[in-house]
Amino acid sequence: MVEDPDLQQRVAAHVEACRQRIPEFVGRNYRWPGAFHLGLQAWGTDILVAPFNFLMGLPNFLLRVLAALLDLLGARKAARRLLRAHLGLPTRVQKTLTARLMTDLLDLPVDPEGDRDPVRRGVALAAREPLKVYVQTRNVAADITAGTLVALLGILLFNRFTPGSISAGSSLAQALAREQAVSEFALGEHLGRLYYGLFPVHPSPAVVIAALLLAMAAIAVVAAFSGIVHDPIQTWTGIHQRRLNRLLDAIMESASHANAKGYRPKDTFVGRLYDLLDWIKGLLSF
Repeated sequence: MVEDPDLQQRVAAHVEACRQRIPEFVGRNYRWPGAFHLGLQAWGTDILVAPFNFLMGLPNFLLRVLAALLDLLGARKAARRLLRAHLGLPTRVQKTLTARLMTDLLDLPVDPEGDRDPVRRGVALAAREPLKVYVQTRNVAADITAGTLVALLGILLFNRFTPGSISAGSSLAQALAREQAVSEFALGEHLGRLYYGLFPVHPSPAVVIAALLLAMAAIAVVAAFSGIVHDPIQTWTGIHQRRLNRLLDAIMESASHANAKGYRPKDTFVGRLYDLLDWIKGLLSF
């Protein structure tokens, strides 16, 4: 928090100048071809960490729910600590975007610790937590995009709505088990398809586990590159512009109030409801 009233006004002026740069920042990073080049940063190590980060989606959501409950009960410090917690590994896309937000939007050096300007130091200190949350929130949009693509594939391939890895994995396991049973049917494949169409075969635990792991890994990799698709869409709908404005509001609030609530985008809850639907749909399929 910046306590000097004069310094607060100068910080507010700096943040307002940042607000004027939002359209240019969005156009450069979230429209084509900027969205494509940003998405290509996922090539390499991001693919390796993508499955782990994907699995951490639900635990992170539960942490946010617990933080919200603690905040309602008046335990704001504990809620803030939980909001800072994030299970997952940093990605190149996140690091690249954070650096661009610092330099291109907030007009700050990537490492502002040695900056002697009190205004820039005040903005950097206030921006630390909101920036981290903002960048992490992109994972939710990535998961929703990947889940939507998987749902469409599920309808085309399995004739089922498969909004995520659990439901897609269960459908894949059942399809693999059925094909194996048909190929081994004593009276031939044609009669086997007819028979197992009437009497569905249940996949073995090994097939289920393999199918779930395959589905999770595939969806995670798709999610890693999904910004190439969802960033231009969110720009067109104005979501990126509104989100960046709320980010600057949170930075200003953090600079002005010691007990600021912090940056809490609702996207996280919307995206995790998608996961909940996937879990229910997938578990009912077994």
